[in-house]
Amino acid sequence: MADTVGIEVQTLAGVHAAVLRYFEPGGAFADAVASAGAHLPPPLAAIAVSLPGAGAGELVLAWTRPTETLVLAAEAAPLDELLRRLGSAAGGCVVEMTGGVAVLRLTGARIADLIDRLGGTGAPQPGEARRGRFADVPVLALSVRAGEVLLVVDRALAGHVAAWIGATLADFRR
Repeated sequence: MADTVGIEVQTLAGVHAAVLRYFEPGGAFADAVASAGAHLPPPLAAIAVSLPGAGAGELVLAWTRPTETLVLAAEAAPLDELLRRLGSAAGGCVVEMTGGVAVLRLTGARIADLIDRLGGTGAPQPGEARRGRFADVPVLALSVRAGEVLLVVDRALAGHVAAWIGATLADFRR
């Protein structure tokens, strides 16, 4: 969607995703993630990391609940490498979610206004991840860079969220 009210909305195509599920945030699985070259984010946090020795490519890790972290990557290689490094790590598992989630990228000066109007829990600041309901749909809003918010939503519900965003932006134009 074009930036006509201080916000640009872009659907990110081809985002690779996985969920790390573990029994204890500070347990054996967290140790395995650290050994792989990343670390689990603390509650309500989102971080961007590059795995040492894995070449180019960034991973975004976002806290989703006390025993779950979402991992996003623009390219398959860094996520595949993390999954390879985790191998058969004890104390948790990895659930591949590529194709199961949609990611909308918001940029611009009025992101907070848009998120407030959609019914979220407020716009995340860089380094934050917040779960909320937008247009009565569960959404994870996260930020790892100033001026940018990513909205992660179940792929089946992404059209509904995008339509609400479009309607809200149209209302901003009035």
